[in-house]
Amino acid sequence: MNDSITFLHSSDWQLGMMRRFLGPDGQARFAQARLDAIVRIGEVAKTTGAAFVVVTGDVFEHNQVERQTILRACEALKRIEVPVILLPGNHDALEPGSLWTSAQWTGHAPDHVTVLTGTEPFEVLPGVEIVGAPWRSRRPVSDPAAPGYEELAADGKTRILLAHGQLASLSGGLSDVPTINQAALEAAVAEGKVRYVGLGDRHSMIRVTDRIWYSGTQEVTAPEELEPGNVLAVTLDPANDTIAVEPIRVGAWHMVEHHAELDDEDSLTALEDWFAELPDKERTYVRLAARGSLPLPLLSRLDAMIDAQGEVFASVERWVKFWTVQPAPDAGDLDMLQLSGPARAAMEELRQALAGGDESAGAALTLMHRLARDAG
Repeated sequence: MNDSITFLHSSDWQLGMMRRFLGPDGQARFAQARLDAIVRIGEVAKTTGAAFVVVTGDVFEHNQVERQTILRACEALKRIEVPVILLPGNHDALEPGSLWTSAQWTGHAPDHVTVLTGTEPFEVLPGVEIVGAPWRSRRPVSDPAAPGYEELAADGKTRILLAHGQLASLSGGLSDVPTINQAALEAAVAEGKVRYVGLGDRHSMIRVTDRIWYSGTQEVTAPEELEPGNVLAVTLDPANDTIAVEPIRVGAWHMVEHHAELDDEDSLTALEDWFAELPDKERTYVRLAARGSLPLPLLSRLDAMIDAQGEVFASVERWVKFWTVQPAPDAGDLDMLQLSGPARAAMEELRQALAGGDESAGAALTLMHRLARDAG
């Protein structure tokens, strides 16, 4: 083949994923958003003239996803009008009981969707071959990408390798399964065995080289991910041996971290303003870190703010690991509550406990202040 060809590279759809920090409503919207992004990939295929779409692993969250998840995935895939090639990854490996052999999948998967179950080249278009390295177990014993290219001839064919796994250079030595040999991948490209390597497993979009890319997930799954929510439009020109890769956004959700210094009313107002300025609140998860100390009225105001924002955003979560806001109770603040009897005695006991270094007493005093204020 001598003409240039454009295709789309996506990965890590992980349909059926649950996020512990989202409530039932947020989780339902998040699950639908991951399907909606697939439909948008189909729209991008139209606008870019892409000839096919590849998904490099972890299409589903696991092999026991609900029947509804599989059927909805099939409906979303029907909206992509060009061939779609799916690679099983570690989450949906070709192991016994795999969903890829289930009646739900085999009975409803669109005809233009191909699941790579072996390493033999698959001719997706005349003169264009796809070769994949599907996972057969969640715990491979060797480089998970190598089976896809080690037996290929260095013949310069227009061939695209799909693989799933971590590069040693990106894993930080923390991977508990064998990593992908980056030098060997680069050699396979340099020798002409493959023209492009599409990788999956990392949820962040990463350019490894000009011909080796992680596309990242189609919808963000955690605040620490870098440039998620894209599909890659890859254009190969075999005649001139050139390549162009363009990220195109298809995701609609945002997950952000925010670190706040809270020590007075102005800092609390600044946090309120920060929340107000964020767009797409119903599709945004906020992981909030904070440190400092606040008088009880301001601490009560902070609690009320977070509760209210949690109703507006998809979720607002205190980042416990980095949440060190301490109460700074003032005698006047407590006396203004005008408590008497057992409530007054409890307040004094908590006050003494806080003075003795009991941090839980501070939280209890804050709650007492807020409840008494609201009751008044």
